[in-house]
Amino acid sequence: MVSLLSRSTCLVIVLVSVSAHAQPFRVDTLARAPQIQFPTAIAFVPGGDGAFFFSERMTGGVRFYDGTLRPEPFVTVPVDDEGGQGLLGVAVHPSYPDSPFVYVYYVRNPDRAGILERYRDDNGVGVSPQQLLFIPRRDYATGNNGGRMAFGPDGKLYVAVGDHGMKSSNAQDTLGGRNLRGKILRMNPDGAIPADNILPRRPFWSIGHRDPQGIAFDPATGVLYATEGGRESMNGIIAVPRGANLGWPGRRATALEGGGEPKVLLMVGKKEQPAFTGIAVYRGDAFPRLRGNILFTGNADPTLWAGRFDADGDSLITGVLYHSNTGFADVQVGPNGMIYIAVGPYVGSCILRLSPVAPRFTAEDHDSATQGSQYHYTPSFSGTPPEVELLEGPSGMTIDSATWTLRWVPTNAQALEGKRTVIIRARNGAGWADQEFTIPVKNVNDPPSPFGLLTPPDGSEFRFLGENAAVSFAWRAASDPDGDTLRYMLQLDTVATFDSPGRINVHAGMADSVRVMLTSASRSYLWRVIASDGALTSLSTPQVSHLSIVVSKYLGREKAPRVESVLEQNFPNPFNPSTSIKYTLPRGGHVRLTVFNLLGQEVATLFDGTQGEGTYEVGFAKAALPSGIYFYRLLAPGLAETKRMVVTR
Repeated sequence: MVSLLSRSTCLVIVLVSVSAHAQPFRVDTLARAPQIQFPTAIAFVPGGDGAFFFSERMTGGVRFYDGTLRPEPFVTVPVDDEGGQGLLGVAVHPSYPDSPFVYVYYVRNPDRAGILERYRDDNGVGVSPQQLLFIPRRDYATGNNGGRMAFGPDGKLYVAVGDHGMKSSNAQDTLGGRNLRGKILRMNPDGAIPADNILPRRPFWSIGHRDPQGIAFDPATGVLYATEGGRESMNGIIAVPRGANLGWPGRRATALEGGGEPKVLLMVGKKEQPAFTGIAVYRGDAFPRLRGNILFTGNADPTLWAGRFDADGDSLITGVLYHSNTGFADVQVGPNGMIYIAVGPYVGSCILRLSPVAPRFTAEDHDSATQGSQYHYTPSFSGTPPEVELLEGPSGMTIDSATWTLRWVPTNAQALEGKRTVIIRARNGAGWADQEFTIPVKNVNDPPSPFGLLTPPDGSEFRFLGENAAVSFAWRAASDPDGDTLRYMLQLDTVATFDSPGRINVHAGMADSVRVMLTSASRSYLWRVIASDGALTSLSTPQVSHLSIVVSKYLGREKAPRVESVLEQNFPNPFNPSTSIKYTLPRGGHVRLTVFNLLGQEVATLFDGTQGEGTYEVGFAKAALPSGIYFYRLLAPGLAETKRMVVTR
């Protein structure tokens, strides 16, 4: 692997402000000079409500803030503050206060050695110091000290150590395990080397570092991220897996056996020189739109950036979150989701807290929706960009968490219901607000639903004597999605296109059967039924059925027998409370006699069974039927016939 920290062809991303990171927020100063001097690192008390320790580079003091700044340091260590030296890092045991230990990393005066010590918190005072690391300095350089610390999700302590500014093999040297420069170290909280480290009896997590100024774990994924570089080198944001080798100082690098490859998420060339320092991964609730972003700060360029991953997860799309005129040393996310920044040096020294501003809806214009068309609405807000939740809305409505856009395609049933109510809630760490509105929904006319043909069955043949060929046609009642009244037309033709001059059109009104007198000529017909709501139509399914009519004429002067209707008109008609229906069957078979309303809904079955040839009479009482027009229909072998009857009060 080519060195990540020296290659001239590295990825260069210009750090610019982008709208995705625009965040109105409140900036509170928690402590400032002269009460504090050059804060370098912040470490929160686990499970607390925002209390934290922070280190002062120049004074060697570890200070404590729990709503107010404690006037006396927790502990003061002897530091050499020349150049980039001093008190550089602080960490708190993850089981604090049950394990009340605070860790500090500093460059000691007078030998300028890198020292990691652990102190026990005795009622706000650091006592019982225990030295966990001693890293001697071999030259007169004062930079590339590292010193940042973080506890990982595994409960181990991770310590970033720079190469001490020596362009030697410090960062690559793993022999003997004593050269700790240019590496991220992994230790037990008591300073012992974990048995599961990648190299036995050596405290290495990764090697090949130049000047790691910040390290942080993603609480959601456990990935370790680090900042690299200073004012005279490439600056980068790098994901650092176990056993990684970042390649410094400019040689072909190989990961430790069983180790992973580092991933460069952002690299900035020497001309920009932002001098990256602190880093944190935001997983809080106070700033919902930053969730999953990597936050990082600069010293030479005093800026807090937010970087979100691109679609492939291979690099960061960055934007300026906050800018000042004094260098930033660290950024941390508090237990409350607020963002804390250590700012220095000298007269500009302070600890800042970025807090959200409660959201307020500003958009009030809500368009109407149309059946079958895409509806969308994107709310706008004042305050810190929130997360938005759909509390109430029509079935099928969704909300895009990235853009806040509501989308919905109204169905016919929803359109018939008219207006629909929507309630959305915007929430961030400062509060929430609801917006309720009504969407008018326009109905679009829909054609009648598909319906089938009943009788005569496809391929039927009818034989008649004489000149009258009477055939009964029946079909299933269609329904209309909009509730419109449907009317039917039967069409018969001798061609499948139904466009010959001899086409027969029979209007059946709202009935779903009709009896047709055909010409005396023998021929084959095709027939279909068209349902109409007055504007749109639909065809029966199947669209075409076949039947054959064979007519035999009497010879001489004999008159053909008169073909009578097999279904007689009910009597009395209109009726209240009962009537009788008489019908004659030319041949026996299965018979069904039913009553249905104007909507085609069956309301009564008068007979459903087998009957032989002959004449029958059936009584019908209106029961609970309201007054109005009804139809009764007879289905029997080779015939179907419908007649109208009226129920009165």
